[in-house]
Amino acid sequence: MEIRPGTNADYAEAITLIVEFTEEALAEYGIILDPQKLQKTFDELLATSFTAVVEGKVVGIFAGRVGTDVCSDLPVYEEIIWYMNKKYRRHGVKLLRHVMAWCKERGIERMVLALTHNSKAEKIIKFYNRLGFKAQETRFVGRI
Repeated sequence: MEIRPGTNADYAEAITLIVEFTEEALAEYGIILDPQKLQKTFDELLATSFTAVVEGKVVGIFAGRVGTDVCSDLPVYEEIIWYMNKKYRRHGVKLLRHVMAWCKERGIERMVLALTHNSKAEKIIKFYNRLGFKAQETRFVGRI
């Protein structure tokens, strides 16, 4: 598996992964995919996104935003999507470690990871804890 920065050429395969992720983890939240918004978001995150590639096919995506911590001016990388095709899930940690190394090279010492509570949350929390992450807050989503 090769891990490399995301490119515009990855767009179509990345969108396929995002659709898979939405169907698997976000459907119950009423998420609607807008192709124009996805293109805009993809363009915005391109410089801070990474793809996992096997035999020329994109099988994983990790994209986020670099900003500043809400309590200081220290940089933080906030994950927007991290998704691996089911067949390649066991390689997802390699993609995460690649992004963590990329952040360290740029002096980014904090990373925020997301967790959907309908996706084996207890198992993922233990996994994040083993990597040195701590739960900070839980967000709730609802239609109003």
